[in-house]
Amino acid sequence: MSVSSWLSFVSSEIGLSTLFNSSWDVYIIIALRMIRLIGFGSTSLILALYLKTLGIDESYIGFFMTLTFVGDLTTSFLLSLVTDQIGRKRVLVLCSVLMLATGVVFTTLDNYYLLLVTAVIGILTPSGGEVGPFRTIEQSSIASLCNQTERSDIYAWYTFLGSFCAAFGSFVAGSIIDLTRREWGFNEIESYKSVFGLYCVLSLIGVILSLFISSAIEPKKIVARDEEGAVEGDAAGTESSSASASETTQLLGQPKPKPKPKGTFFNLLPHLSPDVYLTVLKISLLFGLDSFASSLTPLSWTSYYIKQKFGIPSSYLGSVFFITGFISGATSLGSTSMTKRLGPVVTMVATHLPASILLAVLPFPNSFKVTLTILVLRASVQTMDVAPKHVFLAATVPDDDRTAVFGFVNVVKTLAQIVGPSIVGVLTEKGLQWVTFTVGGSLKVVYDLGVLFTFLTLNKNGAY
Repeated sequence: MSVSSWLSFVSSEIGLSTLFNSSWDVYIIIALRMIRLIGFGSTSLILALYLKTLGIDESYIGFFMTLTFVGDLTTSFLLSLVTDQIGRKRVLVLCSVLMLATGVVFTTLDNYYLLLVTAVIGILTPSGGEVGPFRTIEQSSIASLCNQTERSDIYAWYTFLGSFCAAFGSFVAGSIIDLTRREWGFNEIESYKSVFGLYCVLSLIGVILSLFISSAIEPKKIVARDEEGAVEGDAAGTESSSASASETTQLLGQPKPKPKPKGTFFNLLPHLSPDVYLTVLKISLLFGLDSFASSLTPLSWTSYYIKQKFGIPSSYLGSVFFITGFISGATSLGSTSMTKRLGPVVTMVATHLPASILLAVLPFPNSFKVTLTILVLRASVQTMDVAPKHVFLAATVPDDDRTAVFGFVNVVKTLAQIVGPSIVGVLTEKGLQWVTFTVGGSLKVVYDLGVLFTFLTLNKNGAY
């Protein structure tokens, strides 16, 4: 095989050629995620440490994070119901502005209660991952912009670049803290506030980028026929809608349900067949279990645990999580090739199960080097299940219901994360934070087996 042929093969396998041929809207959506996750990665690394520096007890820090997830849940739920009615672009701009306002408050104030209110109504993450309705809108928009065979490639790059930027955000946060304290003489609180200042700048760039998205990301209406056979709906969306309907039929073998009458509250809800509803419910419950397990070990608490156990400086922690995050993102590109060959369900379980086991054993080594090795090994497979998740869910529902369904699933996942940080806070005060890693990893193993046994019959090699 010649070098050019080999490069072409690799480019196809990891979806790079698909990415190069994508529309500008896809590029903007991915760029928005990259910028946003640099901010999330930087602030989540220092959030627990910052609140502790303000003199707040661990139990109150956990309560703070719990209420932050409650705010994310409320925002995501309400906006996911109406996004496709008022416009995906408008909601993206609105959320970017809200993210900017959150950063301004955290940069200028240090009162616990004012920060708490801002975290609840604003956009901030303790976990380092996505919060708010951004992910819901972007996932459904990508499904609208890409055909069925391209989605696994774009979702893989969406995951990789986002993970890399979240990791880079951790590195940047550590570097800012080190620079401001060493060169500019900032105290610890001022150094942490500098990280939130970066969050403001990134949010402002996100607002500007959101304004350049075209109307192509908006949902296409499903074409239906009235009693006389006349075509109703958006004619421009006929091709995309037909493809969406065929995807659902292919996956579940169900005919397209009749559209609901306009002018009712139920018109805001997804109008799916009973089998699709049942599948979405099962997906939501299993994803919720995984999210609850993740909420026991968010980045903020993980960095806190490692710092307390091994005495690692904050700047060094940033480098550690940058390395693991980069590895996690890079290996996620391999999921698109696996998904095309093995199907999304098998790919999800085969990659996530080893990561779950490694999380469960993370607290047992007393050596930092061994702990770091576990973190690196876990990072190598940790996010390879993300793109197959999106592919599987996108193929389950038609285009004009995707935002609502993605939103419902993400709301369930956020709801499942609400109590986790408070549990961690209480256990940490009692010196038992190590328990959260073992319990979280064990629950993730249960999730993996549940996905395998529940959806294996819907796994179709090459169908996505």
